[in-house]
Amino acid sequence: PKRDWSSDVCSSDLFGFAYAPSDQARTAATAIEEAGYGCLWYPETLDSREAFVNAAVLLGATERMLVATGIASIWSRDARATVQAARTLADASGDRFVLGLGVSHKPLIDARGHAYGKPVATMRAYLEAMTAADDAVEPGRAVPTVLAALRPPMLRLAAEHAVGAHPYLRSEE
Repeated sequence: PKRDWSSDVCSSDLFGFAYAPSDQARTAATAIEEAGYGCLWYPETLDSREAFVNAAVLLGATERMLVATGIASIWSRDARATVQAARTLADASGDRFVLGLGVSHKPLIDARGHAYGKPVATMRAYLEAMTAADDAVEPGRAVPTVLAALRPPMLRLAAEHAVGAHPYLRSEE
């Protein structure tokens, strides 16, 4: 049975985990889990640690806590690589990995050498490519995914194609 991770008390959006040396990150993640938190979210930035390798470090340091990218940029890797990494992390951790995805911001994407497109259309195409990769590799085994979403069009996309939205620095209202 799948875990209902949405009700866990989370230690959210800790930028330190995007930059901390692995030994410090492992120690902190263990302490957070021991304090009773059910999940840990960390971001991916232009100059941070790579999101999926970082997840492996944090998942390896914990036993029960969910670990989630909050948020991994779709511009950092293609959809099939994302599916492969997310499935590997979920499998290796007993389904404790949650994939948070976002379209990032134009200046950050320009710095990576990509052309920033319309956010909702770009995310929709990426999710469709992920679905195609899921179906090719192992149908019906998608990793729980949330989308960075602040405005109604992206929130609708999250409702249609993900398990939820990650409205960074926003209240529920």
